[in-house]
Amino acid sequence: MKRIFPTGCLVLALLPAARAQAPGAPEPLSAWPYFKELRLPRAGPGLLDFVLDRETLDQARADQADLRLYDGAGREIPYVLRVRREVETQSVLPVREFNLAVEGNAAVASCDLGPQPAEHNLVEIDTAGVDYRRLADVQGSADGVAWSTLASGAILFRFAAAGRSVEQSAVSYPASRYRYLRVRVSRDPQVDSGAPQIDALRVRRSVRMRGEMVSFPAERVERDADRMDGRPASIWRIDLGGRVPFERLTFDVAAPAFSRPFQVEMADDPAARVLIASGELTRNADTAGQPLAVAFPERFGRRLKLTVTDDRNPPLGIGGIAAVSAARQVIFEASAPASPGPARLYYGNPRALAPRYDLGVRIPASPAEAPVRLALSAQLPNPIYSPEPKPFSERAPWLIYVVLAAASLALAAILLSLARAARAQPQE
Repeated sequence: MKRIFPTGCLVLALLPAARAQAPGAPEPLSAWPYFKELRLPRAGPGLLDFVLDRETLDQARADQADLRLYDGAGREIPYVLRVRREVETQSVLPVREFNLAVEGNAAVASCDLGPQPAEHNLVEIDTAGVDYRRLADVQGSADGVAWSTLASGAILFRFAAAGRSVEQSAVSYPASRYRYLRVRVSRDPQVDSGAPQIDALRVRRSVRMRGEMVSFPAERVERDADRMDGRPASIWRIDLGGRVPFERLTFDVAAPAFSRPFQVEMADDPAARVLIASGELTRNADTAGQPLAVAFPERFGRRLKLTVTDDRNPPLGIGGIAAVSAARQVIFEASAPASPGPARLYYGNPRALAPRYDLGVRIPASPAEAPVRLALSAQLPNPIYSPEPKPFSERAPWLIYVVLAAASLALAAILLSLARAARAQPQE
């Protein structure tokens, strides 16, 4: 009996470990419950892509790390997953400033970007002073002798009030590889008595990557009359048809002009709704006929609750609601020659590890040629899918009670043995 207690503790300790997967162990495709097919073109090598649809986003992990792509021959295809938000990136180029001078009522400064400069399209000009509005010209040269105008009459300003300031110090121009830049800043006749002072020049390469948005129309919703803070209100319960990411809601409203308080809540858990946006739904003559839009930080969910306070006004007639998000784009390389049969995208394995392919290093953020867009088929069940067996503790819940009962008996036996031993000791 004394051995039962430690043995039971050992069994309980090992039960959770039975669920863990050994590090580095292969993940068989039988662990993925769904797949979709893609018809690959017969053209030669190049980039291909597709956008994840509502079904895939609903069943895949929230970070889409469980996506696996295989060709018709069963070979794994490396891919890059990108969230297509519009973003702007800037990189600073090293420069050497020289030839700071004054020409009449203007300050002039030049800089050297080196014998093999990278592409650049923006220069930041730091000038001294405050509450000014100055004009700047930018020129470029390959040899420092012949100059070409890149930007003319660009406005620089800096204003301050009540402890806050606003300024514009950057001048953009067409992408260039000129080695030399020359900047000329004219004085503000309202503020400057002479040529302004140029403190520093910073040359940058600014790249704006275009975004791609996708829309998920909601299922038909009906209005419910209710109250919000004691005021007459309308409620729409919205179902997006799947758990998807979204960062904007659009509404089709027939009314020509209105202004109504509103709030949008996540309602996947009706007992714990989360407020994600509130404010005023407003339309005037300038926006008549256009869909209304409410933006907020990206969320991931399926069910929403829209509440609009009507007060004494007639309820709004909302004809359609859609959720909008940045597209999840999957990019991969076409093989040459292409394998027979369609490729397959597997998803839906919550325990899958992120694949982290090296392909992302080779594919630039903005490829020179746009990838060929493919379409996903309807969702299909994986015929070899085998659900992961439940932990032994869940398949045999009675075992826990047996172990606890055995441990209790062992403890009782130990206490009884100690009590007998204490009574057997001679009394002094």
